[in-house]
Amino acid sequence: MIDWAFIEQQYQDILSEVSDEEPLSNWAIKPKGLLKTKHKTKYGMADIHGYVYINQAFIGTNSNDLLDATIRHELAHLCVGLQQGHNHVFKAKAQQFKANFRHIDKSQHQQVSANIGYKYELYAQFKDGRQLLLKKVQRKHRKYTHYRPTLFKYLTVQGKKVASFVYQEV
Repeated sequence: MIDWAFIEQQYQDILSEVSDEEPLSNWAIKPKGLLKTKHKTKYGMADIHGYVYINQAFIGTNSNDLLDATIRHELAHLCVGLQQGHNHVFKAKAQQFKANFRHIDKSQHQQVSANIGYKYELYAQFKDGRQLLLKKVQRKHRKYTHYRPTLFKYLTVQGKKVASFVYQEV
């Protein structure tokens, strides 16, 4: 089970490992430390002052691989500079730092997401009036709020044409 002490130790261990690969003297932003966040959509963030923020939603989960990838991802941002965004320079550094989210078990994402909590539930509404819960989300998305099906352009769920989408507060 992950606790804050474990997160701090992971951060120190990973920082030591990646700074052996890329000396801190070459980093665009020098790492200054680790802070907590309760962000509703992000696992982690890095800022211009050198701080890495890790979502407290990791606490109480077994999402070790996801935590590892998140820390490495944020350190890659500090190394190349935040102005790089997620461009090819950043992606190369993230790969070098082994910030790989692709092979992480879906259950790890689900554990952290469950701890974050959600503001809305998104439902697909069908012509017959039935509704089907699709997912829980933090914010409304234009794709669903401005959905207008036509004869040849529409979305389907379980093989049925969606008439509209409805958000309900949780």
